[in-house]
This record gives sequence, structure tokens and C-alpha cells, in this order.
Amino acid sequence: MAEPYPWSSQPVRQMSGTPAEFIRALETAFGDAVRVEGRQVSVATPAAGLAFTLSPLPPLRLGRLELPRQEVAVAVVKGDPAAAAELLARIDRATQRGGG
Repeated sequence: MAEPYPWSSQPVRQMSGTPAEFIRALETAFGDAVRVEGRQVSVATPAAGLAFTLSPLPPLRLGRLELPRQEVAVAVVKGDPAAAAELLARIDRATQRGGG
């Protein structure tokens, strides 16, 4: 069975960036398939649906540099594991940030 969390084996991860940046990246990549209700964000395609809970974390400080962070929890709400994994991989690429 395909692992539904391609970026890690966990349904929760920490990301740099703000919730607004995460949502903007999703809306850019998926348009009207994105729904936002407070800290809850969902993306649905005909084959799969994922729901995200965004929780701000204290910023990461490196000297004078300060990076916003958030915890992103994901839940599969529609689709088989392979379809969910493919959608999550697309979302992961859409929300990647530069620097590496």
C-alpha cells in the first residue's frame, strides 16, 4: 500500500512560512479546489481530498534572522491511499520554499 505522507512518514510536520503563505501557495496551484475555514484548509480533486490544520509555532531565530514557522497536520478525507499520496505529493511541491 502506498504511504499517504510522501514528505515523511508522519501526518504532521513543521514548515517554515506563515499560514497565509501556505494558503496562497495552495490557491496558486489548485485554485477553486482550496477551501479555507479559519485554521482549517482543504484541497479536493475528483480522486482525493486532504484537510490541513495550521498551527503557528514560535519563529526560528538564527542570529538576526527570524523565520516564521507552523505545524501542519494533514488528514485524508477522500480517496484511496495512492490517490491521496499523489495529491499530497503535488501539494508538497507547490508549498516547497527555496534554499536547498
